[in-house]
Amino acid sequence: MSKLAPINGFAGHNISTETTSNQTFEKKEKRKYTDPLMKWPVRGMAFTNDIGAAIMDIAPKAGTMFWVPALMYFGADIYDKYRNDKESYNPNARRGLKQAIFQTFASIIFPIAAVHAGQKVISVAARKGNTGLSLQTQEEIIQHHIDYMSNRKLREQDLNTYKEQYGKALDNYIDETTRAHKTKNPVKSLLNLIFGHRHPEELGKDRRNKVHEYINKRIDDIYSIRADLLEDKKPAKISDKLFAKFNELKNVYKKDSKYKNNFVDNAIKDTLKKFENSKIFKVKLLKTLGGFISLGLLIQPIDKFVEHIIIEKWVQPGLDKFNTIQIKDFKEKTMKNS
Repeated sequence: MSKLAPINGFAGHNISTETTSNQTFEKKEKRKYTDPLMKWPVRGMAFTNDIGAAIMDIAPKAGTMFWVPALMYFGADIYDKYRNDKESYNPNARRGLKQAIFQTFASIIFPIAAVHAGQKVISVAARKGNTGLSLQTQEEIIQHHIDYMSNRKLREQDLNTYKEQYGKALDNYIDETTRAHKTKNPVKSLLNLIFGHRHPEELGKDRRNKVHEYINKRIDDIYSIRADLLEDKKPAKISDKLFAKFNELKNVYKKDSKYKNNFVDNAIKDTLKKFENSKIFKVKLLKTLGGFISLGLLIQPIDKFVEHIIIEKWVQPGLDKFNTIQIKDFKEKTMKNS
């Protein structure tokens, strides 16, 4: 008997160990599944297209290229959800569709709307500055003036005549822009507010004078720069790099038979256009910054909103209902055929 006690104790010890092992195994089996494609920073690939949308103004080619990793991620994620039910292989079209809807809202529609909203906010905030105009309006007016200046010979017009003639062209542009963006459709108005770049209300009667004041100051600068360049002096308002570019342009045009008769004027016009385009680039850079700030603040709240509201409360119940109807129809057909 005394020999059996240790054996019983040893056997009891084995049972206890086995039970603990099973409990540990069960706990491991019950661990919560975490989707590797939804973890950061991998999840960040889904937002590279939104980064592309943010930088599109200042770097269009790079902005387009940023869609590539995003599209690769969308395809991998949707296929993964279609093919696998978490850790088990179980192809399901409804699951794939649900993930496609998630990516559409969480990675494309809402983030791009956030980028545009951020650009809009920082653009409109610029009205509090010295110009009283939004960044977008500044950009549009400068671009309009560049196009106008490109088709004019500045040497043939003095400052006041040029301002007067351009003022008429600007008024026509303001009238056409305001008229083109008038709409009574509330949906279109909302889409223009979020996604539209222009602020046509700024070009109306209340702000027309501010627009003229803004561009007239830039025309003053242009004529002042032009006067210095004609004397081969570096204007205070342009950089050393741009002045060096001006001298390069003179040499290029001087050697070209088409332009050598007016090589200085052609070099000056190109330099003035570069000067104005540098201002447009700075404006676009500020808008891009606004887009990035907005995207950074909203990117995770968007994920949660789409997952817990759009998918769980709207999409999933709809898919479940559709599946129930399909099963019911299948049963009814089976009973009729039998």
